[in-house]
Amino acid sequence: SLCIHDLKVLTNTSSEKQLREAFINCAAIETHFLWIYYKNKNSSIVDTQLQNGNIPDEFKSIMYYTFGDYRDICLGTDISSDSNIKGISQKVNDILNSQYGKTHEQNITPKTWWEKNKNDIWQGILCALPHSDQLKNKAEYKTPPEEFAQT
Repeated sequence: SLCIHDLKVLTNTSSEKQLREAFINCAAIETHFLWIYYKNKNSSIVDTQLQNGNIPDEFKSIMYYTFGDYRDICLGTDISSDSNIKGISQKVNDILNSQYGKTHEQNITPKTWWEKNKNDIWQGILCALPHSDQLKNKAEYKTPPEEFAQT
C-alpha cells in the first residue's frame, strides 16, 4: 500500500502549500522504501548503476507507476477500493475549493493543481533516491513522465 500518512492527516482547512508538501513527502517516502526493497531484492549492481547516474529500467517503471498513483489520488481517478484513498481524493477537492472557509474566486480543480505541482512531486520522487544530485541534472529525468501517468 502507498505511503499516504501526510495526506491522511490533512484537514479541510489545510492550505494548498500543505497539500503540495504532503504529496511531495508521501511520494518521496514511498520511493525511498521502494528503492530499499528493490536494492535488497536485486544485487549491488543496481546501486552501482544509480551511483553512476542511471536509474535501472525496472525501477524507473516503478517510479512511473508511483507517480501515476499519486496523480490518480489527486484527480480522484484511483481505482483502489481503499476508503482512505477515496477520503484523500475528497479532501483534495475540499482544500482546493475552500481555504479557511473562504471560497476561491477562481476555482482550482485537482487537474489544474496537479499540472502546477507535478514537477515538484516528481523532483521529490527523484530526490528520495540515493545519489540523486547526479539524477536531477540529467535531462532524461528532469520532467515527470506525464504521458505514462495518463495511461
